[in-house]
Formats: sequence, structure tokens, C-alpha cells
Amino acid sequence: MDRRTYLTALGATITGAATTGIAAAKDPPVYRPGGPWPGQLQAINLNGLLTNEQLAERLQQIDRRSDRLDLRQIGQSAGRNAPIWEATVGTGDTNVHLITQIHGDEPVGTEVAVDLLRELALSDSGQVRSILDELTLTVVPRVNPDGAMFHYDIDDDGRSEWVGRRTNTQRWTADDSRHEPWYHYTHPAGTTPGYDMNRDFNVRPPSEFDPRTDTDPEWWSQVDGDWYLDMPYEGYTLLASGLRLAPEVRAVTRSYLDADPDIAITHHHQGAYLVPDSGNGNGPADQIIMSVMGQYGPAYIEKSPFYDPDVPVEQVVNPFVDAATSTRSLRLNALVANALAERGNSVFDTITRYSYLPLWGSYLDALTPHTDAAGMLYEVSYQTDDRGQMSLGRMVEATRVGFVESLEALATETLDQVSASDYFDIPTHGRSLDNPHLSMRRR
Repeated sequence: MDRRTYLTALGATITGAATTGIAAAKDPPVYRPGGPWPGQLQAINLNGLLTNEQLAERLQQIDRRSDRLDLRQIGQSAGRNAPIWEATVGTGDTNVHLITQIHGDEPVGTEVAVDLLRELALSDSGQVRSILDELTLTVVPRVNPDGAMFHYDIDDDGRSEWVGRRTNTQRWTADDSRHEPWYHYTHPAGTTPGYDMNRDFNVRPPSEFDPRTDTDPEWWSQVDGDWYLDMPYEGYTLLASGLRLAPEVRAVTRSYLDADPDIAITHHHQGAYLVPDSGNGNGPADQIIMSVMGQYGPAYIEKSPFYDPDVPVEQVVNPFVDAATSTRSLRLNALVANALAERGNSVFDTITRYSYLPLWGSYLDALTPHTDAAGMLYEVSYQTDDRGQMSLGRMVEATRVGFVESLEALATETLDQVSASDYFDIPTHGRSLDNPHLSMRRR
């Protein structure tokens, strides 16, 4: 498979939209959508969301009121030098690592994570006691403080509006790496460039990989002016690996390795999409409230719509994820979809799943092999630059259900009651991938 076809299959590269940049008439399922778009004029006022300063104040207030919470600063952002916070709560043997807002225009996970930390730190309910006894939860509630507070004059009125953006604010220099990686870009034009940090992780631990010294020229290739690092690792070639150039990514990597988690959760937003095959002709199709993605390995490779025996396994699934971990991941993601669907015929019964494909610069695919963690990704609909007021409460509630149901199932050891096959019964997000497109993916 050539690189152009590979990036087409990823779907969410720099552009990130469902159909942008895809020349084929039949598009693959969208994978981790969202992109570097400036805000829209109809964007809601973000003043109801936590600023970096308010986030710090809120976390510190919880820390002062409770001896359950361990709050510490684990790094600083590249542009603003804003603190990156980590909060740990619980004393259980099962370790959970949760990150939110690695893309600055995706804030709902941060809002819900802070409320969850408050409840776990201050409540004496039976549910909370069970979670604290059985789990140790480590949360990085805002990975991208720079993108979260990004301002831009969207309407050319001479004033910068708070819209947020996907990337951090960090310039690349020739001293940073052999080549400027493909996921470093400037948008909107004229603003400070930055990294899409969910493309910047590397599977090699920091002690084994330094982008200044440990990249062989043969690992690099250039396509349409963009440079990609295809890194060999344990007999595989990991296409489009990250370089760990962002200090925020380095901080999260240290946090993850210190936490040694059994479960890794990352929260995102997506654009506005419709549930496939919904609607009855008398009304519009249902709008997706959330998409989930279960990370899995070779044990489920034939379930992947990207499966082709002639394609290297590392381009279809994560070869470092064993069968038991894969099953746990699928169950956890199915659990969330089932929990929302049980609310009946409502906006919450609109869950889709991404057709999983490894992204070797991502938090999940690069880090989970180190601890055999089950990987989970949730994405609620709309970024900060295009959502509407009414949808905000739905996004918060869907996220809350996702977090709480997952923790509850892990704490009560009821996850085995969920069938992994339920995951593959969830409607696929985006268009179906058919055999003609699969044939394009052969090397």
C-alpha cells in the first residue's frame, strides 16, 4: 500500500473532514475526525467554559477540601507556559489513565472530568466508595492549554474572539528533528503554527528515542511536500509515527508511564454527522451524539473493514494488543453505547463506532503497548467553533455517562457481562468501506 492510500484510509489527517482531500469516489470510514478549522460566526460564547486560570483554581479548591486527591503540575504548555495538571484519586489495584482536551477546540471532556474529580474527592456515596476502593484514577484534564485559549479575529472586526483551535502553539526549528513532521501546520493563516498533539506520540519510550539523534534517514519519506517518519519497531514498520516534540506530549507520556494503567481513555469531539441508515422518509436522519472506538489487535483483525491478508498487520490493527486486552477494550466501548441506548428512543440512542485503524502518533496506539492497557476513545459531536447551545448539555451528559459507566463497570467487575460482539453491532461512523476500495490498499 502506498502512502497516499494509507493517508486516505486514515481520513483524519491535517484536514480531518469526512470527504476533504479524498480523491476516491468511495470514502473510507472517518477516523478520529476534526481538523484545523477556524471558528464559525455562529459559535456560542465560550465564556461558560473554564479558562486555564479557572481550571487551576477549581482543581486547587477540590484539592484543599479533600485529602483523597493528589494534584500536581506535570509540565507547561509550549506557547503560554500554562501549567498542565494531573489529578489522582483512589487506592484500588486497577489503574485508569484519562486524558481530555488534547485538541484545544474539544473542551467538554475537561468540564466533565473536573466535575467527576470533585465527586470522587468529596462524595461519600456508595458508588464513589466502590470506585475509590477498586480503582486508581489518574486524570490529565487539559492536555492543550494553548489551543484551549486560542483567540482569532474570525469576523474581521479588529477584535480577537475566543474560539479555541486543534493544535498547540509551537514553532518547529531545524534543531528539533531531521525534518519538520507532517502534523505541524499553521491555521488560520498568519497565526503561530503548532502540532496536532495526537499525532506526536512515539511508541519508543523517552529513554530510547530522541528525535534529534535517533532517526535514521531511511525512516523518512516525503509526499507532496510533507515529511513522514515510518519507524521500525520490533519487526514492524509504524507508519506516520510521532516525534514527541511537544512538551505537552512529553508530560502526558511521563504521566502515563508513571501511572502504569490497565485502562487508557482519551476524550475528543467530532464534527456534525448523521447516523447511517436512520430516518424513515418522514423526517431527517438522526444526528450522532457520540462515537466510540475500541482499540484491538490481531485477535479481531478479520472484523476490521480494512482487513486484507496482503496488508501488513500493523497497518490494520495494533499488533502489540493481545486478545484479552482487545476484548476488554471492545467491551468497555460497547458498555458506553449500551448505557446511552438504554435511555430509550432519544438523542442519546445515536451512537456510532469508528472503524479502528492504528494511528502510530496517537496516545492510544503509542502508549498502551507499554502497559497492556485497554484503549478507549469517545468523541462527542461538535467542536467549540461550530456547536449550538442546545447541544452542549447533551455533550456533557453523554460524556458523563461514558466516564461514570466505565468506572462503575471496572469497579464492580461487571464488564464480563458485556459481549465484545456488541461493539461490532454498533453502526459504523461514515460511509462503508467496500471491496474495490480495499483492493486499492494493497502494496
